[in-house]
Amino acid sequence: MPDTLTTPPVLVRQNADRSRPSTAEWLVGATGRFGLVGLLVLVIATFSALSPSTYFTVTNFRLILVNQTVTVIVALAATLPLLAHYLDASVGPMLGLAQGLAVWLIAVRDVPVWLAVVAVLAAAVAVGVLNTLLVLRFGMSSIIATLATGSVLMGLLYLITGGRVIFQNVPESFTGIARGDLAGIPLPLLYLLAIVIVLEVVVVWTPFGQRMYSMDGNLRGAARAGIDVNSYTLRAFVGAAVLAALAGLLLASRIGSGQPAVGQQFLLPAFAAAFLGAAVLRPGRVNMLGTLIAAYFVSFTIAGLQHLGAATWIESVFNGVAVIGGVSVAGLAVRRRRRLAVRHVERLEAEHPEPPHPASERDRP
Repeated sequence: MPDTLTTPPVLVRQNADRSRPSTAEWLVGATGRFGLVGLLVLVIATFSALSPSTYFTVTNFRLILVNQTVTVIVALAATLPLLAHYLDASVGPMLGLAQGLAVWLIAVRDVPVWLAVVAVLAAAVAVGVLNTLLVLRFGMSSIIATLATGSVLMGLLYLITGGRVIFQNVPESFTGIARGDLAGIPLPLLYLLAIVIVLEVVVVWTPFGQRMYSMDGNLRGAARAGIDVNSYTLRAFVGAAVLAALAGLLLASRIGSGQPAVGQQFLLPAFAAAFLGAAVLRPGRVNMLGTLIAAYFVSFTIAGLQHLGAATWIESVFNGVAVIGGVSVAGLAVRRRRRLAVRHVERLEAEHPEPPHPASERDRP
């Protein structure tokens, strides 16, 4: 047998060096991945220096971290369908219905807490199934379908609460779910940490995340590639609805009441965090840790501005700017990744040109 041909070690090293990104490319990539983390640190340091007596305190940091847990969970709910390029505008209204329904069942209908929680989660599953049917069976765009669903949910919330705040007869067994600490850590933060860990493991370390990314809004192409589009779309919408319902349960437990007009105000902050999070860690792709970082970047920045006396409208403006900035930066990251991929392929083709194909029997003289 002929000896196996091997590439000399020198050539292997040379090829590896050529395939490595340049220093400038590496710096640009690192900035894209961790730039928002650096900005978060800079924001905290800046406002701490400007307002050390009120902003740079354990009490303030604790309030920001705890108060934003509901918003972060809704943002994670919005992020899940975005993996497959679906926009779920019903996550805010689903939160609203969950908090109102839970308190109504417990305080008005005298339903046991555990059964009320199960009923709320079952309602969330039904909403996720409905969104899936509207998108897949009726061919509606996700944004139109979920806006319509969200409008129905807000109407049901008003019907259940009668347009009034329900606050009487809410037992401590329910309010205690989100109040109190465990080993000095507020319970809402522990819930959020558990949710983030589970989502990150599922999205990054299981085929679920890769197949959701592969769908990329192209259902026919994904189906031809062997992806069960119906199943993954259902999981995305049901998962988003359940996460939003959990956020609603957490909110109701913390404030101890059911509000008739809660839900829509969480929608823009949720998408602001989701889109801005697509510009960090995995630039150009929405991701769970990126959403978490972006949500707290927005909340720490807004809190700092308010400590300096900024008007209340600054929050809406900043959330809108975050959405615009996040979408723009993510789009730039996608185009940069594609350019680098093309250049890498061209470099490999130049280093390893294909040998000429031997003439076929028909072409030989």
